[in-house]
Amino acid sequence: MGALSQIRLSSMLVALALLALVLAACAPDPTAQLISPNMVVETEEEEIVVATPTPLPSIEDLTEDEIYAGLPEEVHAAALEADPAEGQKIAELQGCLGCHGTAEGEVKVGPSWYNLANRAVTRVPGESPALYIYKSIVDPSAYVVEGFPDGVMPKDYGAKLSERELGALVAYLLTFRGE
Repeated sequence: MGALSQIRLSSMLVALALLALVLAACAPDPTAQLISPNMVVETEEEEIVVATPTPLPSIEDLTEDEIYAGLPEEVHAAALEADPAEGQKIAELQGCLGCHGTAEGEVKVGPSWYNLANRAVTRVPGESPALYIYKSIVDPSAYVVEGFPDGVMPKDYGAKLSERELGALVAYLLTFRGE
């Protein structure tokens, strides 16, 4: 390697070292806590500012069209006409309640249905809660809830249940609003 190449290499290394120093000087203090887990921030003036979390949307905030958007037409019509008690009977007959709890804090093999309607509002961005629930029934691998294994829920409910039964089951599951 010639003397000119060594000078260029040395110059590049010095430039890189200076760049690293400049970037390090601009970096925020990694030990500074910007927002604490309890959403309280202390400023340099030692005043306390409480940050209010943005409330999650609730199913009560949605119109009927927003709740049922995207469902197959027959299932949509069946869900609107269904008595949730019919959906409950279907869930019982299909053994759904053996794997899904309905009370707050009740954990079984599958995700709890407690407050399902409100959780379904935000589960998949841009998707209605009824569509999320419907897809979870007919294609349970489409959305696997964190902490639960894939492949446990039977995959044949879309073929086994009629549109009317699926609509009634969706209507029933939309009654779980955490109350």
